[in-house]
Amino acid sequence: MEDATLELEALTDDAGAPDGPPDEPTPAPSSQPRSLPPPLPPSASQIPPARAAADDAFTQRMIERLAAGDYVAALIAAESLLEFRPLDPDASDTAVIARGELRRLYIARLGSLERVPRLLVPIEALLSHAWVDARAALLVGRIDGEASVRQVVEAVGGMHATEALRLLSELVLRRAVALSD
Repeated sequence: MEDATLELEALTDDAGAPDGPPDEPTPAPSSQPRSLPPPLPPSASQIPPARAAADDAFTQRMIERLAAGDYVAALIAAESLLEFRPLDPDASDTAVIARGELRRLYIARLGSLERVPRLLVPIEALLSHAWVDARAALLVGRIDGEASVRQVVEAVGGMHATEALRLLSELVLRRAVALSD
């Protein structure tokens, strides 16, 4: 018992507080209930009529873009609408359809997912171009001349596969990247 008391005294200073910086907050005991934020006013869960009408008109233009085959604009519109209305079925369906069509287009442009991309321009020179943004730089960093298009696209984390395919096809069109036959 005395040994335990001596150990406890060694861990505390003269005031009985644990050693350590004085500014460290002491964790709150878990038995205390956490306070809840104040409730939202009823108006917070209601969409203003003007906003609802604008969103409906935007949805109609998004669907028109999809019907016209403008998959890039349809996808941008769908993603924008999903930010404000995450459960919107039209926006969700449009995004799926547009991504699928764009993926098909980019794969056709690249020829095959099994082709191997290789850089035609030194990476330092390529990264100095204004049209190479952070996402394109991330993709370029994955091109090693051995990995297939599929492997490069899968290796780029945090980027949708459709976006990676778009960037890779742009690099091919700009003659910065060549694909093996």
